[in-house]
Amino acid sequence: MLDNPAIPKPSNSFSLSEQLPKDKERQAFLVDVRQPARSLSDIILKDETQAQVIRILNEYRKSELLHVHGLLPKLRLLMCGPPGCGKSLCAEIIAAELHLPMLYTRFDAIVSSYLGETSANLRKVFEYARSGIWVVLFDEFDAIGRSRNDATEHGELKRVVNSFLQLLDNFQGKSLIIAATNYEGSLDHALWRRFDEIIFFERPSQSEIRALLSMKLKNYPQKEVNFSRTAKKLRGMTHAEVEWICLEAIKSAILRDSDAVTQELMDEAIERQRSRRRVRDAANDRQLGIR
Repeated sequence: MLDNPAIPKPSNSFSLSEQLPKDKERQAFLVDVRQPARSLSDIILKDETQAQVIRILNEYRKSELLHVHGLLPKLRLLMCGPPGCGKSLCAEIIAAELHLPMLYTRFDAIVSSYLGETSANLRKVFEYARSGIWVVLFDEFDAIGRSRNDATEHGELKRVVNSFLQLLDNFQGKSLIIAATNYEGSLDHALWRRFDEIIFFERPSQSEIRALLSMKLKNYPQKEVNFSRTAKKLRGMTHAEVEWICLEAIKSAILRDSDAVTQELMDEAIERQRSRRRVRDAANDRQLGIR
């Protein structure tokens, strides 16, 4: 992580003893405060995606220069794409690279069954975000951002979208607002133009899988593991699935008192992941009524 002395340190004046915003009925915390410590070296991104992220970091670091010219850095980001492809991790990395704490919003607490309370909870989150400079992450953003034209959604959630749009439009400050979703197709159209940058995360290519294998196995010895052949077997899998396979192989080596991860252990982990996929796909088919 680069530490640029020209970048002012965040001026957040909070302490853990301060009262985080809570849901009125359940008294559940609406946000978690996190201090990310990851860097760009901890993620494998496509070249164009990495270029987008680096541009965002550069704009933020040089925001004062942009202001001199009447310009603003990108502060509202939408991250979308399949699950397990690095959206939440990338948001953490942006926070860590900029030396900013993260406000992680908790939709399990924000979304309320009481009329008007979801919008009220969102208002509390934005009000708290004004107390400092943060990266504010709305993960699983489709929970509150679904299209108002969706016939399956009731009036309350449509009002929530209206509230979020107003809160986002009126939010001032140097915080970055990041929304992440696996279901970008379900988002309300009005939300798209509110974001300064849209970053799409895809499943890794074969060469990216190979790089990911090398990254995840670098801290444990390997013996005769063919990264190229293994990467070919993993085509179509997500970053999270590749990471799971690597960790499974390492755990198997430890449990068998082996001094290295072997190709046999990697192949066993791959088969276990394929079995997990079959169970997941069967469950999805049952949900959709497919026999």
